[in-house]
Amino acid sequence: MIVKGRIRGNGGQLASYLLRKGENDTVRLFDIRGTSHLYDLRKSLLEMSFTSELTRTDKGLYHVQINPRPGEDKKMTADDWLRAAEIMEEETGFKGQKRIMVMHEKKGRIHMHVAWERYSHGTGKMISNKYSRYAQDRARKRMENEFSQNRTPDKNIERPELNKLLAELWALHPSGKAFIKAVGQYGYTVCRSEGRRPMVIINKAGRSFDLVRETKVKTKDMRERLKGLQLPHDKQVIASIRERQQNDTKETPREKRIRELKEQMEQHEKAKDKQQGR
Repeated sequence: MIVKGRIRGNGGQLASYLLRKGENDTVRLFDIRGTSHLYDLRKSLLEMSFTSELTRTDKGLYHVQINPRPGEDKKMTADDWLRAAEIMEEETGFKGQKRIMVMHEKKGRIHMHVAWERYSHGTGKMISNKYSRYAQDRARKRMENEFSQNRTPDKNIERPELNKLLAELWALHPSGKAFIKAVGQYGYTVCRSEGRRPMVIINKAGRSFDLVRETKVKTKDMRERLKGLQLPHDKQVIASIRERQQNDTKETPREKRIRELKEQMEQHEKAKDKQQGR
């Protein structure tokens, strides 16, 4: 399960994003709590975000995406989704705050958007966003445990090793093409991105990391080395990984084992051919 949250403003823009079908197969208004407009998402989000004018911040909303693994998303009931939101607000301090929930289904996979009003009418202050990432991790672990889902590894487990690996490969391979090839041999894919991170590296599980930050080099140096190379788009690579994960959940243990054995045999034959110079 992936749980991502951040503070933001502009309730009208968020409403447009949540209601826009775009690449989604379906969009469903799931729940509205505590606002004066229980059947109108846009008015509810505007109401929730306008209270930021009573403080010094323009970020009056806390927006979270709850994204279970392929297969596990379909097992979640309506009560499970509501309970997931409850767990989230218990950990982040938003219990009892005005709240909206919108469900999206994209390429057969379900995820939930939840947003809370940050302004506390009891204290007259914004609920703090400090240590939000730790709260998100605690909430995710509780959800996975309560819904009997597979445990997600803690986020930073592979980071120290990844930092070390990328630094070594960067020093060993002065050309961009050789660097990308070496990274690929360790199961990672270097991609371009349209977000704040222009270049990312994606692991086999579909998790992305900032390539510049993890390699600990300057952005201009990374751009110069990878200049002229055609990099895959991060969204396409992640979508391909998610599709494979979804197909894996449909395999029986026997089918999975047969497939793995075939892949091992193919890799063995390729290595053998390479040794013989074919």
